[in-house]
This record gives sequence, structure tokens and C-alpha cells, in this order.
Amino acid sequence: MIKLTKNFNKKTPSWEVILNNFNDSHVNNELIKHSNFGFFVSHNAKNIPEVKKVLKILKLKEAHLYFNICISNTFGRHKDSMDVYFWQIQGSTKWEFDSLSYILNPGDLIYVKKEIYHNVIPLGPRA
Repeated sequence: MIKLTKNFNKKTPSWEVILNNFNDSHVNNELIKHSNFGFFVSHNAKNIPEVKKVLKILKLKEAHLYFNICISNTFGRHKDSMDVYFWQIQGSTKWEFDSLSYILNPGDLIYVKKEIYHNVIPLGPRA
């Protein structure tokens, strides 16, 4: 099951807030993943005030911050072992599934049930 909600929440964090959150992860020696030039994942997005509000609405406790500072590869086609809620907060991404694709813009939310193959393609700097 895939569900796209356009304009779910337009009160998105700024790039400054995003980069400060990423810097906090670095300073605190928290887990940061990067698989390609310009693509990063940190695990403390739940500390961003705007994200806290969205987590409460969705009844979730954890949030990761995925961002690209330039167009580069992400994880490629893959499936996750858990359900995924992805809130586009800056820039745009293309989500590709076997038979369809969606473009997410700031404020959009996509839900992807676990075990569904997908590929996320940044269309420029994005978070």
C-alpha cells in the first residue's frame, strides 16, 4: 500500500534548522550515514520542533533526517523492513515504484508499507 498526501503540513523546517540538527548529530557523535557524495542520513530529526509536531500527529516516536546537498544517488531500489512515512520538508524528490511514480514537494507526505520496493531520486538539494 502506498498513500500520498499532498500538502500534509507546509510548516516545514528551514535549511538552517536542518543543517543545525545535522551538526548536532556530528558534535554528539551520533550515527550519520552517507553512501554517496552529498547524501546524508542522521537519526535525531525527532529533536526538530516541526518534526515533533508531525510525529505526534502520526503517533510515531522516531524520525531520521535524509538530505542531499546536490543531486546524487540515494539507496537505489530497495524495500524497507518497516512501514515508512516520508515528509518532504525542502526541495523535491521523485518516488518510483514498479508501476507508478510520484513527485513530492515541501509539505507532502508519502506512506509506504514495508516490503514494497521503491527508489527515491532527489531532483536537487532536498530534505
